[in-house]
Amino acid sequence: MKSQEIACRYAEALHSLACEEDRTEEVQKGYREVLSAVAEVPEFDGFLTHFLVPREAKMKLLRTAFPELSPYLFNLFSLLVRNRRENYLSLIYKEFIRLCAEAEGVMQAEATVARKLSTTDHTRLASCLGRAMGCQIELEEKVDPSLLGGVRIEINGKVIDGTLRAKLGGLKNLLEG
Repeated sequence: MKSQEIACRYAEALHSLACEEDRTEEVQKGYREVLSAVAEVPEFDGFLTHFLVPREAKMKLLRTAFPELSPYLFNLFSLLVRNRRENYLSLIYKEFIRLCAEAEGVMQAEATVARKLSTTDHTRLASCLGRAMGCQIELEEKVDPSLLGGVRIEINGKVIDGTLRAKLGGLKNLLEG
């Protein structure tokens, strides 16, 4: 299982270096391009994460596929390959984006809902969360029809589960005693 702690360490190091040189936007853009390319070609991800593929072959592929890659990202990816942590690419990116937003006074939140929220409800939810947290909230919305109703919010590592499924589960536990 992927460990959030490991991803945080790599993301914090990358963020620190990018901030020192004032290149966070460049690093974000380059990282996003790599993840997009990896997502577009499933074999690419399989090659990078397969434990039998030699590290040198992985590095050669990265050099060839992304010749314009910033030194920060190339060093990060080299380190990930060397430490056999290639499967952390997307988790590190997510953490890096969170750190960049946090540095700008924006907090990331994820709302999982049974059906897509209207624009008004989305704005209202982000606004309420922002008032509660005392900062601006960037709300990402995910739809999961199995929730039946309500919303599950993940913000700053904390989960607020106000879904119908969670309430029914709590009621079931209460009735079972």
